[in-house]
Amino acid sequence: MKKTTLLICGMVASITLSAPTYSAGIYSPILQVNESVITQFELDQRISMLRSFRTPGDLREQAMEQLIGDRLRMQAARDAGITTSDEDVFSGMEEFAARGQFTAEQLLAFFRQQGVERETFESFVRAGIAWRNVIGARFASKVNIADEEIDARLGDSTFDFPKTINVAEIILPFEERGSGPTRALAERLTGSIKSEEQFTAAAQKFSKSATASRGGSLGWVPLSNLPPQVASIVSKLQPGEMTGPISLGNSVALYQLRGVREAKSASDQVVSVSYLEVAVPASNAGQSGQITEANKLINSGDTCLDMESNAADYGPNAVTSYTFAAPDIPARINAELARLDPNEATYYVADNSNINVLMLCNRAKDIPEGAREQIRNALFSQRVGSFGDGYLQELRSDAHIIEK
Repeated sequence: MKKTTLLICGMVASITLSAPTYSAGIYSPILQVNESVITQFELDQRISMLRSFRTPGDLREQAMEQLIGDRLRMQAARDAGITTSDEDVFSGMEEFAARGQFTAEQLLAFFRQQGVERETFESFVRAGIAWRNVIGARFASKVNIADEEIDARLGDSTFDFPKTINVAEIILPFEERGSGPTRALAERLTGSIKSEEQFTAAAQKFSKSATASRGGSLGWVPLSNLPPQVASIVSKLQPGEMTGPISLGNSVALYQLRGVREAKSASDQVVSVSYLEVAVPASNAGQSGQITEANKLINSGDTCLDMESNAADYGPNAVTSYTFAAPDIPARINAELARLDPNEATYYVADNSNINVLMLCNRAKDIPEGAREQIRNALFSQRVGSFGDGYLQELRSDAHIIEK
């Protein structure tokens, strides 16, 4: 999934390796990281950038931590002799912007409205590119993904759930209230809902899933359609009982079991899932306009090929096709796909508050073409990223960080 909030965590920024020294004002140094300094201006800019993406939490603390990381990452790039050209930076800016259905210039215009300077965004992108090159050069040769690991991952994706269940859901994304208040709301609902009618009313009032209008009902679905962490909990319920809050990435979910029946087959094995995700363009009518457009797109075709064709006008990066081994599907996406049959679609509110459309293409019982390579690439990226996290911790522990 191409999400702006995920990029904030994964593509970090730096302004320059050697920031100028000013005696007073917003450009005064506030922190020295080895031979580089962080200014008040840079901190204010990073806070503005985080705010523009509706990042929850203590923005000043997060901004400072990111800026310290920036300096360490850029120093590592310099020490490794790695440079990033202006052409690479502009390509990175275009790629970043396209994930939100913008051009780089459109995104820069948005940033200007939020008080974020062009140089801040350029540095943000430059450091992300430099760091990927650093950890790739340093650790790629140390990572070897064996065929046995891929086989094991594929083997983990086989489930045996000989049940079909009638279930309802309440999906509460963090983006509306923030993490803490959302979890508190989920706890209150867990303690107060005592019946199917109360669950239905709560879903209609609070849930942000497409099922909210029908009281959260998914209807009859194979238990294996649900995310594994959800299925394992729901399978232990009796009809009428509900789960406690279950974390699904940047959301919390509640489920109520309403019925159980045996499946026609003794087993329902899902090895992989293929689906499309479409980022619906921004609308002058706001989120309601996006939802109208999403429903129009959902009703405009009957297959994944139709979906790709009908969304072509949204731009070259609007449609993304995914094939995941079943355990690797992001939990929030898996929860949405659970209610769908092949070539059915729904919409949901993404982490950046955009409306995205999902269409299920296939639940495969054998390995689809390209699945092994996708798993190999995912494992490789995870492994190199893990090495990079450890390397950054080493850089941080060895750094001389002094408040000005």
